[in-house]
Amino acid sequence: MRRSQLGRFGIEACRSDRADGAGIPDRRDARAPSTRDDRRDQAQVNAEIIALGVLSGVRPATAQAAVIALLRAPAPRRTLMAFIVAGLAASMAVGGLVVVAFGGAGAALGHSSLAAVFDLLAGVAALGFAAGLQRGLGERIRDRRAAAPKGESRITHRLRDPSLATAAVGGVATHVPGLIYLVALNAIAADEPGPLSAAFQIGLYNVLWFAVPITAFAFAVFSPDATGLYVERATGWAMRNQDRVLVALFGALGLYLVIKGSLALL
Repeated sequence: MRRSQLGRFGIEACRSDRADGAGIPDRRDARAPSTRDDRRDQAQVNAEIIALGVLSGVRPATAQAAVIALLRAPAPRRTLMAFIVAGLAASMAVGGLVVVAFGGAGAALGHSSLAAVFDLLAGVAALGFAAGLQRGLGERIRDRRAAAPKGESRITHRLRDPSLATAAVGGVATHVPGLIYLVALNAIAADEPGPLSAAFQIGLYNVLWFAVPITAFAFAVFSPDATGLYVERATGWAMRNQDRVLVALFGALGLYLVIKGSLALL
């Protein structure tokens, strides 16, 4: 009698423990952190990164003049390859370091607050740059360049007949991270991505930023005779009207960033 009662009580206790979940690990809770990490590490793309990359790629810059100079130089395919590889490697390395720095600062100050303050400051800087161009800043810069040999920048002049090392240095020097790149890196860091997602977005931005030299290299490989003409036609209008183009681009970017940062801080 006692044994049967003890057995019955033991079975009922086990059933009660199972019903209450005692002693059974919650598999969903165990999987949740890794699932969140997996989602963070997926190669997701912020649409803002694409827009900023395109903006960097099409805006008039010294890099476009440097590419035209390389196309006119001997062995343009080899020098363009060195220009692209060195520039991309340096720019992506700097981008990775900046995202890590933004991530560390965001962890201490709050990712959303840091991103909003940076956007606001960057927007004010972009509007200031646009205002400066409107007041003749671009003309003063071009006047100083006109005093240089053959009226061109030092980088462009050295790329007329460069070695591979000179072309590589030119790729780095003409793609020094500026305001637009920092805004893109801030947007990447604000999403708190995993390493894979961050690397993918940094790489995507840089490929868009290097769109002109990459396209020029493709033309140099498949249609070398007409490459220079194609590139000059594609970039000529923007270079001739660079002040108006830059005022419009940086004015629009600055207005967007000021509104975005202000709304995030409210």
